[in-house]
Amino acid sequence: MKASRKREIASLRTLENSVLSAYTKKSKIKWFYAFVPFKISTGGTSTLIPLLTLEASGSPQEVGVINAIGSIASMIGGTFWGRLSDKTLKRKPFLMLGFIGTSLFSFLMAFSRDITHLMILNFLYSFFIAATIPIPVILIARVLKKKQLNYGIAKFNEIGGWAWVVGLILGFFLAYFLNIRQLLVVFALVNIFSIVLGVKWIQEVPFRIERKNLGVYANYIVEKFRYLPNIMIHLPDYNKRAFTRFLEFKEFYLASILLWIGAMLYFSQFPVLLKSRNISTPEIYLAAVLNSSISAYMYMKAGIHTERMGGKASLIRGLSIRSFGFSLILLGLSQTGMVFKLYAFASYALAGYSWAYIGISTTSIISKLAKEREQGAMMGFYNLISSLGAIIGSTLSGIIVNSRGFFVDFLFASLLILLSIFIVWKFNANVSSHHKV
Repeated sequence: MKASRKREIASLRTLENSVLSAYTKKSKIKWFYAFVPFKISTGGTSTLIPLLTLEASGSPQEVGVINAIGSIASMIGGTFWGRLSDKTLKRKPFLMLGFIGTSLFSFLMAFSRDITHLMILNFLYSFFIAATIPIPVILIARVLKKKQLNYGIAKFNEIGGWAWVVGLILGFFLAYFLNIRQLLVVFALVNIFSIVLGVKWIQEVPFRIERKNLGVYANYIVEKFRYLPNIMIHLPDYNKRAFTRFLEFKEFYLASILLWIGAMLYFSQFPVLLKSRNISTPEIYLAAVLNSSISAYMYMKAGIHTERMGGKASLIRGLSIRSFGFSLILLGLSQTGMVFKLYAFASYALAGYSWAYIGISTTSIISKLAKEREQGAMMGFYNLISSLGAIIGSTLSGIIVNSRGFFVDFLFASLLILLSIFIVWKFNANVSSHHKV
């Protein structure tokens, strides 16, 4: 009986290995490129959503609310699709749903009648985009050996990050000939190529991968207009253990939530400010291209700096650069014409430059704070904290601009970044968790 059971297990392992081997030989990482049209589409669309809100007679407050709705949908969707995928052991169907939903709701946004309609469509758009966030790492983990996993995730991030930049560049050129609604239709059509390539290149991997057994990885290349990573490996953990970790490392999480509130006070209203100064859609795209391309270019350099100097030093550096960048927009508010543009573009460029350090250093700190089997839950809780900060910042940004103006909004953003620097400075990033798993 035992011998028969052993033979059965051996046969299953042989079958699994043969399937994995065939899958690896056939496609390796070619399926990464199925995401390129999707990233081009979402990159190009990211700049259009706040502009469409303003075109529909929306106020700065409504721009902030729509951004918050997008962050809420991303947070809910990332957890929902990730857990559903883990439960059913199906990956490809949910990725395809993500691609299809992205095209559908991007297209429908082009025909939105009012702000309420746009809010609903943006929620659904962001919810379906989130289907593409937690799943790819599972496919990568099955295709590549464990020692190659870092390479696979880095490569996927790199491809997605630069495709996002290409989407912004495409939007920059097309904006000279098309209006905002026409651009939404174009980007919805571009994403259809991901549906076709996904059907052809992405293969189902029905074997279970435990997220808790995976390491902690830097999940970003460029900082999206709202909180949206390329990959969410670790899903938020809402249990008592996660709350215990929060208490143990409350200074780090406090600095993180202040960082994200401050970031979204700035990012949510930046395109609104540019539009209020009669800056054209192509120029707004140009600012976004500058921000994202600098962030993507600096990613490897920031990684080297973090490796040499440590996560805390790298995070303080990133926050300091960001604080300086945010202060430039405060100086620029009193200027007009080309001088204002120079201040605004320099501020936005530094925001992108700083993100490379912030994104990588936070991951590095989490890796060192927790024991190996705690890291996934800590990263999941960090994802939750980041999302909540983005939601709060986006919502408050519009309220502040409506009641007090852009200066107060950007001043609060700068002060929150400075406060987060002070908290990180006092935080001992070398203390490991004493929490027993």
